[in-house]
Amino acid sequence: MALLHFWKTNRDVVLTQTIHQVVSNAGDGNLRDGSDASREFRAFLRLAPRESLFAYARQCLENAFSKCGCVLQDVVNELDRRLDFDVEDGLYQGKQNAIGFDGIWRSADEPETMVEVKTTDAYTVRLETANQYKANLIAAGRVSKSTSILFVVGREDTGALEAQVRGSRYAWDIRLISVERLIKLVQIAENRTTLQL
Repeated sequence: MALLHFWKTNRDVVLTQTIHQVVSNAGDGNLRDGSDASREFRAFLRLAPRESLFAYARQCLENAFSKCGCVLQDVVNELDRRLDFDVEDGLYQGKQNAIGFDGIWRSADEPETMVEVKTTDAYTVRLETANQYKANLIAAGRVSKSTSILFVVGREDTGALEAQVRGSRYAWDIRLISVERLIKLVQIAENRTTLQL
């Protein structure tokens, strides 16, 4: 728990570090499913100020590094927690006998949202794979049939993926948002909460 200890004793120093440096201080520095590094990093994100989360997301997109996709996935899930959703973290990497979604976002009065995080839409995304994850989650009783799929895409221009979704049979079930638009939603929600106080 070096990262959380470092956070408690040297918060100002941690806030000056890049996301790559922060991750390297979590556990053994290697984010893997079920690892101490993953647990510690996710616990740290819950404590981090929102501005740091915004910076971390942008760093993942501007300066690619090993496991930046995993880091972005965790940051995106934490951003959704800041919108008062109950979030179930998914797997970093698909494996046999497991459903490979990136996150499930739940709200008390809305259907669940299964999330897939992509650093870019420059490559063709396998919509069938995401739809199969959803079908498997429904079959396992973990989400309802009205669950939608949300792709959170790193690039602001999501035109290629939008066209791919529009031309597919999954157009009614899949939604898209860029990381920057998600950041904007968090800013609006937290500013509104501050004003109400």
